[in-house]
Amino acid sequence: MASLRFLLSLVLVMVAALVQTSVFHSIRPFGASPDVVLLMVVVGAIWLKPEVAVLLGFLGGLLLDMLGSAPLGLSGLAFTVGAYVTVRSRDRFNYGLPVGVMTVGGITLVMLVTNALIGTLFGEGTLGNPDIIRTLLLVPMYNMVLALGFLPLADWLFSSVAGPRHTWSRSRL
Repeated sequence: MASLRFLLSLVLVMVAALVQTSVFHSIRPFGASPDVVLLMVVVGAIWLKPEVAVLLGFLGGLLLDMLGSAPLGLSGLAFTVGAYVTVRSRDRFNYGLPVGVMTVGGITLVMLVTNALIGTLFGEGTLGNPDIIRTLLLVPMYNMVLALGFLPLADWLFSSVAGPRHTWSRSRL
């Protein structure tokens, strides 16, 4: 079951990376686009064991770095932090969809700030970008809107394909 969950999560992350780099590269309402890869990493991290969830975050970020123009490993590190925060706060997804959606927004914000700080440290000048505030405000909101549909869908998909979650995380989505 655990390997099936990881495989399903990996497929979701790969499809999300393709959608993000092809569709949302050109469609950017108000100058920002949702981070679909992070959303799929969060969805996978809810269902996976902690070590595997962090590995999924790193692989998702690394895949995004390879498909984009960021230095290799920059998003990998930020997505690893996002997966770790998801693992540490995954019990909040048991309180229903509104709390789960707000948790996705918070995790997205933490990942974006981490990505901006790491990018600035490595010469990307992310914090000097005049659109950073818009990005920090809009991307979590977009991810929260997408999470309204993806969290229940992923809950159904994972439970029908890979069985119920562990006893420490009963779902009420």
